[in-house]
Amino acid sequence: MSDATFSRIVFMCHAPIVVPSMGGSRAEQCSVTTEAMFKAANELLDTKPDRVIVLNPHLIHYPNAYTCVSMQSSIYGNFKAFGRPDLQVEFPSEPDFYEYLTQSTIDNEFPIEILNAKELDHGALVPLWFLQSVGFKSPVCILGYPWRISRKSHTKFGRILRQVCSNYEGSTAIIASGDMSHRLQYGAPSGYHPKAHIFDDTFRAHVEAGELLKASQIPVDLRDLAAEDSSESMAIAAGVIGDSATNVKLFSYEAPFGVGYLVAVLA
Repeated sequence: MSDATFSRIVFMCHAPIVVPSMGGSRAEQCSVTTEAMFKAANELLDTKPDRVIVLNPHLIHYPNAYTCVSMQSSIYGNFKAFGRPDLQVEFPSEPDFYEYLTQSTIDNEFPIEILNAKELDHGALVPLWFLQSVGFKSPVCILGYPWRISRKSHTKFGRILRQVCSNYEGSTAIIASGDMSHRLQYGAPSGYHPKAHIFDDTFRAHVEAGELLKASQIPVDLRDLAAEDSSESMAIAAGVIGDSATNVKLFSYEAPFGVGYLVAVLA
């Protein structure tokens, strides 16, 4: 297999409400994020990757194994769980890449379980909807991660993932999917906590400074208090990129509904 350039890495939120036709009367409240999601998708598209890997925090969490979604003929999903079955995404699958990835990570003591799923959940659906909207049509790979290993192990997995992608034919881009604190105001999905904003403030500052590893390693008590699902995806992205990034472009941060939405190009 030939050497290949590792393509764009972006961080995108996965709140269905930021999809334009999903927001309804509330769309204006998250319009900054919606615009940023289109920008991030276009930045990724401009690099012309041959495939995209989505790091999805909402897949089934095995204790010690990562997860790769496998579907029969294509990677597919819709927003019927949110009342919009007409909004769909569909991309080609790439079984040969999944097999190579799975074997390569096992060889490096990071097992991957193949998950036979019928449809995608919103952790992948939302960023992929934007990617599809700007014209991306190549294969995608959806990866989830285990819950019993440390952020440092996720970062090590990211380094292996970079090696795997570099050794496989074609170029690869990554979408790190994640939402920040879910407790930023009364009525938020996980309730309100007055200190939850500290996680978002800290995470955002580290990302703006290119300190991706530090963003992923915020103390666990603050991560738990914030009820976030962004630091694991960021830990893997940090492993792919390296401990720091020099070309970060933070497109937006807002929290109109009590959940922090951050959109950025990481590399």
